[in-house]
Amino acid sequence: MKKRGVSPVIATVLLIALVTAAAAIVFLVVIPMLQPKSEATLIITPGSSDVGGGDRAIEVKVDAVGGSLNITSVTVTGLTGVQLLDTPTGSSMIYVVIAAEGTDMVYIVGAFNVGTSYDITLEFAEVSKTFSHTA
Repeated sequence: MKKRGVSPVIATVLLIALVTAAAAIVFLVVIPMLQPKSEATLIITPGSSDVGGGDRAIEVKVDAVGGSLNITSVTVTGLTGVQLLDTPTGSSMIYVVIAAEGTDMVYIVGAFNVGTSYDITLEFAEVSKTFSHTA
């Protein structure tokens, strides 16, 4: 009985496939674990400022630590129609990108009542931050 091995062409194709699969695993699994995690540091200005029309603005300084941040939404417990703005009376921002190790000011505008405490959640693509604030 004559035993035959795998042909050199098939062996080469199998080796290339094995190396490609190993490289893909390293790229998709190992490299993201080595990169620093993004974290948001929030500095909230006390109180709020009147922007007219019954709305008030809360000023929040966002520091991106360890990587870039992408703010996707803002929610306030007990309020609807709250917007994330680039200035207290500016244009509404749908999506805010803060560069790695960068800082940006955002304004949360809504029908806040003066002296009332609110739970505010900033949703980032990377992390979620909730804080209490008295308008």
